[in-house]
Amino acid sequence: MTTGANRSNGGVSATVVVPTTGDRGPLLRHSIGSVLNQTVADVEVFVIADGITDETRAQITELIEADARVRLFEFPKHESRGEPNRHRVLSEHATGRFVAYICDRDLWLPNHLHELDLALADADFAHTLRFRVGEDDRFHFTHIADLRTPMGRAATRPGPWLVPLSFVGHTLDAYRRLPWGWRTTPPGVPTDRYMWEQFLAEPWVRVASTPTPTVLWFKRGDHPGLSTPCRLQLLEEWSERLSADGEPDALMREVLDGLWTDWSRLSAETLEAKSHRLRARLHPIRVRAAALKGRLRQQIRSPNTPTGR
Repeated sequence: MTTGANRSNGGVSATVVVPTTGDRGPLLRHSIGSVLNQTVADVEVFVIADGITDETRAQITELIEADARVRLFEFPKHESRGEPNRHRVLSEHATGRFVAYICDRDLWLPNHLHELDLALADADFAHTLRFRVGEDDRFHFTHIADLRTPMGRAATRPGPWLVPLSFVGHTLDAYRRLPWGWRTTPPGVPTDRYMWEQFLAEPWVRVASTPTPTVLWFKRGDHPGLSTPCRLQLLEEWSERLSADGEPDALMREVLDGLWTDWSRLSAETLEAKSHRLRARLHPIRVRAAALKGRLRQQIRSPNTPTGR
């Protein structure tokens, strides 16, 4: 089922995909609200529902009635996360120059689409600064692979998430060139990672990133994580904070300061660990050198006495 206004073929700057499921409806006024509050206003927001409740459907309908940019694409519960339905919607309905994604549990700062747009000017796949909001409400730097490099794009790169869904954007043209697009994810593999690896496996895909913090990623345990009421309370608190005058800019400065502090601490710990490893490797050499020095002294004092080995 598709609900919402149909757009002309003229296209928009961005198609924003919001996957949701079950009883997550109360979260959407916050996550989608952060999309509708972007400085890039010519967007189409595709809510792709994977087996939603009647309450969630009603809440999405309210969002559609309040803003014609929002559309609902509803499907029965899929065996996984409804990945083939995402592909169908993007293939048949998307008109954006680029595509962005947001989890129903996350929030965007108002500059997110603008930063993605700049990054994608000379790229096919891009992401903004990767970090997470911890349960202590501090900002944590968690992803180190540089996807712009061959090593970062290799299959052995670290981290199960690669880049979380809400940080990523790609051009619609690049998506249409992929061999499969969104498809059912094998068990035990993160859905977004499985999708991004398609992009990174293609030699023609140009990857860009931006050091600007634009996404509040609220990872809370493995799937399904926090209950919807707990997530709602979290989003309400952060949405209220973001609505204050000047707060998005202040928040970006706080993020960068926090990440700088974490990076400095990590660098110091890395140097200390290297120093410990170096001392450990040098210890046997020092022991052998001391023994040799002792034998040489003994030989000097008793030149006719064999020193032995």
